[in-house]
Amino acid sequence: MNPDIEQKILKFETFVNDVLKTDLAQLEQKLDSKNADVAEFIQLKSTITTLQANEFDKNGFKTQVDVGQNFFIEAHVPDASKILLDVGLGHYVEFSLNDALVIINVRIKLLEKQIANIRKEIAKISAHIKLILLGIMELQGLENTV
Repeated sequence: MNPDIEQKILKFETFVNDVLKTDLAQLEQKLDSKNADVAEFIQLKSTITTLQANEFDKNGFKTQVDVGQNFFIEAHVPDASKILLDVGLGHYVEFSLNDALVIINVRIKLLEKQIANIRKEIAKISAHIKLILLGIMELQGLENTV
């Protein structure tokens, strides 16, 4: 086997394993995180809608709160017309339920755009990996014919 071709194959394999697959794993983690954020916002939106539909925002409600290790306490919320939303960097802002729904919808749209961009990057890296692997196979095929 030609040593130059062996060296090129080794460089390509190292690049795929050390760079591209690492980048791909990081992007997949980022994608999972963004999808979890969207799911959380959708759940919050559903909760707010339920509060408004059942007029719990005006009358209050009773609930059970998990205080840790499956221990629950009963809680009474007298006024559920406002909600605190995390606006970033650990800062929370109080919003009315209608304003919170607007903010949540904007955040969901932003996250969906970010998810679309991450998916494009994942597709690019996957294509690069496939292209390099095809190149390696071709180099090995050329080596066998020589």
